Amino acid sequence: MKKILITGVAGFIGSHVSKRFIQEGYEVVGIDDLSNGDVRNIPKEVVFIEGDLAQWKTIKTIPNGCHKILHLAGQSSGEISFDDPVADLEKNTISTVNLIKYGIENQSERIVYASSMSVYGDVADKPISEDEICEPLSCYGVGKLAAEGYLKVYQKQLPYVSLRMYNVYGIGQDMENFRQGMVSIFLSQALKSNNIIVKGSLDRFRDLIYIDDVVEAWYRSAIYPSALNQ
Repeated sequence: MKKILITGVAGFIGSHVSKRFIQEGYEVVGIDDLSNGDVRNIPKEVVFIEGDLAQWKTIKTIPNGCHKILHLAGQSSGEISFDDPVADLEKNTISTVNLIKYGIENQSERIVYASSMSVYGDVADKPISEDEICEPLSCYGVGKLAAEGYLKVYQKQLPYVSLRMYNVYGIGQDMENFRQGMVSIFLSQALKSNNIIVKGSLDRFRDLIYIDDVVEAWYRSAIYPSALNQ
């Protein structure tokens, strides 16, 4: 049985991704610091490690032999990133550098990284390609883009795939967190008060993607040779 490492395994996306790889016959080693995730989300088949990936002592607890790394752990709110930019940097960038080191030392086949649409910044209302100039407007976006840069630097030693996800929604979102997840925030407001409070301009637009499509993208990115170093 092939062994795969999935970080952020107690989170909304990470828990769904882990279920898919379990179904495909993988042994899943999962890590989460439970700062946002819920231990109840973790499938029972997962070998679970609780810890902060910005700390090398956590990295040292990861077993050898994880031939793929799926890095979904991190702080995922642009708004929250301004509260403590250093903590955001640790959770999103330093954790990635630590996992790159682990992957190289263990000769992992690839790392798939949860980047974000926030790396683009303010863009026009049109389809945006991967070649668009990145000008992030939040500490969160800056940290995500920096992590992508580290992955490119080490790509010959550890091939990578970066997925710049937009607003992911679906079953299992945290309906109590009002600073993360646009769809869950609006839906929770509508259910509780029959009103939706929109911060800022009503003329803004958002791109949405359903969780099942995200899981499929993660699976293919971890399996397909053609996805490497993109």
